[in-house]
Amino acid sequence: AGLLAALFLLTIYLTLGLSSSQSLRRHQDLDGLVRELVVDMEIARQHSLGNNVGKDYCKLMLQEDRYVLQHRYRVKKKRPYPPGIRVTKGVVQFDVYGRPKYKMVVVVASDDEPYERRIVVAAQTGRIRIE
Repeated sequence: AGLLAALFLLTIYLTLGLSSSQSLRRHQDLDGLVRELVVDMEIARQHSLGNNVGKDYCKLMLQEDRYVLQHRYRVKKKRPYPPGIRVTKGVVQFDVYGRPKYKMVVVVASDDEPYERRIVVAAQTGRIRIE
């Protein structure tokens, strides 16, 4: 009886440990995606600064299952989202002064737990920050 109780407790501890490690892995995937998005937003911003070419010079398109970094009409990068993570759809573009063309708040969230990060681009300066 004592051995069965010990095995039962061990099974419970292993189950809890496995679920918390999966949750930690999902948080790491989400945070990694957010950092990569911020770097690519900064690339789009830097390419747009003072280019005098007009609109659509460099943009980041946030789609259902991936995002695409596009320079003029050439795709520079395609990045699929990890499973279970969703991102606000839209287009991230900057003007020739490095300011966002649209109000920008990008939400990156987990599907199955209340964990999310927000990427906010300041309207006046174009500064990108993670909340």
